[in-house]
Order: sequence, then structure tokens, then C-alpha cells
Amino acid sequence: MTGLKSASEPKALLLPLGRVRLAGVFAGLAVAAMLLLFAGSPVSERLFDQYQRWQPRPIAQTRVHIVRIDAESLRALGPWPWPRSYLALLTDRLREAGAAAVGFDIVFAEADPTSPGRFAEAYPGLGAAARAEIAGLQSLDERFGAAVGRLPVVIARTGLAANSVEAQGIDAAGSAGLPVEARFSAALPGGVAAFPLALGNVDALEFAARGQGLINGEPDSDGVTRRVLLAANVAGRATAGMALELARVAQGAGGVDPVVIDGELRALRLGTDVIPVNPRGEARLWFGQLPDGSETSAVNIMRRPLRAGTLAGRIVLVGPASVGLGDVRTTPLGRTEFGVRFHAQAVDAVLQGGWLARPRWAWAAEWGLAALLLALAVWTVPGLRRRGAVVVPLLVLLAVPGLSWGAFALLRLLLDPLPPLLVSGGAGVAMAAMLFVETGRRARLLRDAALAQAGAMAAAREIQFAMLPGRDRLAGLSDRIDMDAVLEPAQEIGGDLYDGFALPDGRIVFLVGDVTGKGPAAALFMAVSKALAHSLLRRGGVPLDVAISALNDELADDGLAVVEVTMLCGIIDPATGAIEMVNAGHENPLLLRGDGRIEPVAMEGGLPLCTMPGYPYPLERLQLAPGEALAIITDGVREAQDAAGNFFGNERGHAAIAGWRTGQPASTITGALVAAVRGFEAGNPASDDLTVMAVCRRVVPGVV
Repeated sequence: MTGLKSASEPKALLLPLGRVRLAGVFAGLAVAAMLLLFAGSPVSERLFDQYQRWQPRPIAQTRVHIVRIDAESLRALGPWPWPRSYLALLTDRLREAGAAAVGFDIVFAEADPTSPGRFAEAYPGLGAAARAEIAGLQSLDERFGAAVGRLPVVIARTGLAANSVEAQGIDAAGSAGLPVEARFSAALPGGVAAFPLALGNVDALEFAARGQGLINGEPDSDGVTRRVLLAANVAGRATAGMALELARVAQGAGGVDPVVIDGELRALRLGTDVIPVNPRGEARLWFGQLPDGSETSAVNIMRRPLRAGTLAGRIVLVGPASVGLGDVRTTPLGRTEFGVRFHAQAVDAVLQGGWLARPRWAWAAEWGLAALLLALAVWTVPGLRRRGAVVVPLLVLLAVPGLSWGAFALLRLLLDPLPPLLVSGGAGVAMAAMLFVETGRRARLLRDAALAQAGAMAAAREIQFAMLPGRDRLAGLSDRIDMDAVLEPAQEIGGDLYDGFALPDGRIVFLVGDVTGKGPAAALFMAVSKALAHSLLRRGGVPLDVAISALNDELADDGLAVVEVTMLCGIIDPATGAIEMVNAGHENPLLLRGDGRIEPVAMEGGLPLCTMPGYPYPLERLQLAPGEALAIITDGVREAQDAAGNFFGNERGHAAIAGWRTGQPASTITGALVAAVRGFEAGNPASDDLTVMAVCRRVVPGVV
């Protein structure tokens, strides 16, 4: 049925093509308005990220080499920060190995506390002669600075906002007086990133280094870092980013030429290389994988010198590569990388050309194509027969993304296919709806579909809850342990999970987890996570931390790392109350004393599962005395909201269970928390799944 007139149909039943086309125009304009209103949505960014995952930048060879301050180095040489004498030795050995330039992805803002002068001050009991001799020794900062002066070195600097916490105690005059080696041939225009203050290094390094580079770089709203800052104004002075400055020093280039068009920064020229940037001075990286052999642990260089010429012509980046030292970034490839690797890719991109560009004409081209497709859809779709109504939209659906992908794959251009697709698609859908759908039949179909969906969701809910152990089963796992759990999904099904079972040696396993998101996808991942956890933990004989690390690797290896799951897992010995626990990014548990005191259990913890394969989770211990209990929750408790948007928070949760006393069942704790949350919501729809578990150690006469 196409809307064409039929002699057998009453005229009143025919749908005028003018109304159909008008509906298409309104629909197309409405979609366009929504796209413009929500411009900057991460949907397009994630599509461009997927392009990079399909075709990452090939890096067969690179001049960049990374020296990692990793866990192995910290174990061998001691915790960070190291004495600057270590870094002086490291710098000298890199020079002896032939490094062309070295960049430190670290800000040395404070003087070395282990320098001789500070050592003498720390021991007032020293004799005058000893004090004078020690104080007369060269400071470790000066030793490090001397090593820096013998090699082209770029040190890091961080631009600060005037009202930031880090800016306290730093004055603008001091920032304006910091040396800047990179010379820009012209001032940077307005619109570039600007910082009134900067966190620099001690003078012994600032005035010895061959260059200074900014390491600022904020991720996008979705937590993914896609751009690197290459140029900014700091205290009114043009300053290069770390990647650009390190490449400049390594090449011996004198300066940087900003390319300014219509008052906006468009590109940066370094020698013959032209790097496209946005008006803020950021370049968009095309990410890849640095080749094998491009990294070395710092401890390997400190223990024994590299052979002369090992790093001949190489640009070396030294930086932290340990979770405890921070600076961890998520890239469009879906990998979590340390900052030093991020900057290494940026330096390589400067040298070899690894940038993605979104040209200024992209917006006009995308919306021009959207207008053209809208006009074609409005004119042609109402007259198409059924086959054409399928074939034509299918051709558009294939052609527009194909053009976008081709622009990326061949030209490294980012052209958004969503405006043309959604605008024309919205118009087509609106017109197709008016042409093909009869009101009564549509109502019946929608009703039937709703009933079928409700039945399917009810069945899915029943299956999900069948996977969880019942409350009676939990309570009967041990005569010395009383356990109870409640799970209430925000929708029909959700992503929270819990489990509890006995091991062959009599110990009791308990766990609570929370999958990111809600609904069917989260429920499916919950089922996989729960099944794998149950299987790995029930085997017995495997330490808990090893089992959780294996669970993390198993989930990631199966390609399920598109989401994450937090989990707190513990094993309690009913006879002694000794508990072993592993916390994978989950809420810390609450310890309930028998007299009503509530004490949050501070745990070191680790990353959520699926965040980083191979992550070593720490094993932590707790002693549960007779008459004490442990309460474990998901963030659905703390983040529950009332109609005004207020959060339930921690204090309300503590107050809800403060009345529990020794001898009361575990269900008293879970019931009180759930009732308090629902009472606080006062009928407001739940914002997240809610799970509460309580583990109580019963008082057994004669047992301490």
C-alpha cells in the first residue's frame, strides 16, 4: 500500500500525499533540531573511536622509547619519589646509550627531601663539623640538574587554573618568570588553552633543561582521552606541549610556527611537518600500538648500563607506569594506558604523522547532505512502492556510513554520518508510518507486542532470580554464620548480583557485584559474571586473590570488556570468624559491632573487573568476632534519590542499621536498609539496582 488513489477506496480513507510530505518535513526538521540541541553528544565520538578500533594506526617502527617507572622498579629501588641521585644516574646512562633527547613525564615541583642540606637539618644532634661537611655536599637536585644539562632533556610542566587547589601558593609572577625554550614565531591567538599559573620544577632542573612541555590533557565527558595539547598560553607566554617540545628538541628545530586563519589557530608547523590542531591547540591522535621492544623498565637500566649506542637517535620518555602513581588514561581503542605511553604515541605522531582531522567544512558538508537527503526523501518516498520503500533507504543507509568510513580510512578525516542518516531517516520513518500503518491494526499490534514483551521480561526476571541463592539457603549454610541478601532491580531485570555457598573445607563464600548499566544487557553480563565467579571460587584450593584475577582475565578475554563489574568477594571461616576479602572497585563493607557501632572497613581494593586484564588484586583480611556482622551494599543504596534529586547517602544508611544488636538475625539488617531506601524514595522510581547482603557471626556458647 503506497498511498496512491484506488477506485475501490472511499476518498475519505485516502491519505493525501501533501500531508505525508508535510509530516516528513516536520519530522526531518525535528530530528535536526534535536541533533543541534544536543551537539557534542558522545555518540559520534564513539563511532569515530570504533573506526580507530577497526583500523588503528600502523606503527612498524618508531624512534620513541619508553622507560617505565613500573612496579618492578618500585620493588627494586624503593617507593616513589626516588632520590634525585637515582634519576641523575638514569639520565647519565641514557646519555651514554646514545639517546637523542629525553623527556620526563613527571613534575619535580619540590626539592629532594633526601638532599644533604635537608638531612643535616633533620638531625640537630650532629656536631658542627659533621653538619658543615654534610651541608657542604652537592644537593641531589643540583646533581640531577647537572645530568640534565649534559643531555637534551625536556621536563614536564602543568598549567593550572587560578582557583584550583594545586594553584595555592603559586603566584602569577613566578609562573611568568619560568623559562620557556620553545620559540613561537607569532603569538597564539585567543581561543587556545590558557593557564594563568603553572606548576614547574625546582630551579636546578628548570634552568638546566633544554625544553619544557605541558602535560595537561583532560578526557572528554565520557572519560576517553582523544586529543593531546600541543600549544597553550601559560601566564601570557606561548608554551609547547610535551610531545611537540620533545620532538622539537630532538630534531634541533629552532621554533614553532602557528598557522592562524581568521583569528583561529588551525595548525602548528615544526620544520616541514604541519600538525592540524583545533582552536584550543589540541591535536586529535590516531592511536595505534607501539612495536615490541620500545619499552624498558627503569630498574633494568639502573642495575646495569645499556651498551653504548643502544638508544642511538632515540627519543626517550621517562614516566610512571604503575597504577599507584596515577596518570591512567582510556584511549579510543578501549585500552587503559599510562600517561607516558599516551605521550609516546603523541611524540611518534609528530615525527611520523599520526593525526586525525575534522576540517572546518565538515559541519557544512554533513548538514548540506542532510538537507539534500531530506528533500529527496520528501519528494520520492510517498510515491515508492513497497520494494522501492525498502531498497532506497537501504542504499542510503549503506552509502552514507560508507562515505564516512572511506574518509577516515583513506584521508584520516572525521565526517559524521549521523546528521544525514538521522534527518532523512526521521523523515522517511514519519512518512512510512503515515503510509503503511492503519490506526486500529497498529493499536492491536502495539498491544500484543507490549503483552509479549511484558511476558518475556517477567520470564527473564524469574530466570535471573532463579540463579541467585534463596534467603533460606543462605541462612542455612552454617550453624555459626547467619547470612541474608536482598536484590531489587530498578527495572524488571538488572545488573546486580550476589552469591553465597560453602566450600568443601567448611568455609563460606559470599560476594556482591554491580554491573554498569541496567536492563537486559546488564542482566546478561550479570549472569555471565555470576556463573564464572561461582565456578572459579567453588573449585577450592585457589587463593581468593588469584581466583578474582582469573575471573577478571576470563571476562576480558571473552571480549566482554565493553562494560565493567564491581565486586566484593569474601571467604569466612565459621569457626574462627577470619575473613579474606578482595574488593574490585566495589563499595567498602560496613562492620557492625554488637553494641550498635558501625565502622566502615577501609580497603585498598582495586579496579573494577574488565577494566585492565592482568591486574593484580590485593588480598585483605578482617576478623569478625562472635555477635558482629558485615553489611555489603551496591551503590543503588547510597545513590538512591528522592523526588527532589537528593541522594540517600551514607549517613542515612548507617542510621537505618544502627539499631541492630547481637542476636538479631541478618535479615534485620537487610530489611532495615531496604525499607529505609524505599521510604526515602517515597515512590520515586529507583535510579539503580539495589542489593544488600548481611553476614553475621552467631554467638555460640563456649566459643570465643
